[in-house]
Amino acid sequence: MAAYLALLSAFVVGAALCARTQREARSWLASCTVVPAFVLVSEFVLPYSGGGASMWPIALVFGGLIGALAGGAGVLLASWLLDKRADGGPAKP
Repeated sequence: MAAYLALLSAFVVGAALCARTQREARSWLASCTVVPAFVLVSEFVLPYSGGGASMWPIALVFGGLIGALAGGAGVLLASWLLDKRADGGPAKP
């Protein structure tokens, strides 16, 4: 469940920062740090709950990649919505 929360958080952070600052590259870079932060907190702050070898380096690499994709999707959505709003969008009655 925490993995889904991390991915959703990366998406929301990317979209919110892009909508707020309108800087796509910085928004994407900031959203890329969300999932690795979740992995590191679960590994080093929360109590250990596993029984075998710790796989946090692998989770950090693959989770970071998927988190970067989720953050990029949020940035793309926000920039698309901002461009649509700037073009006038649909006419309101």
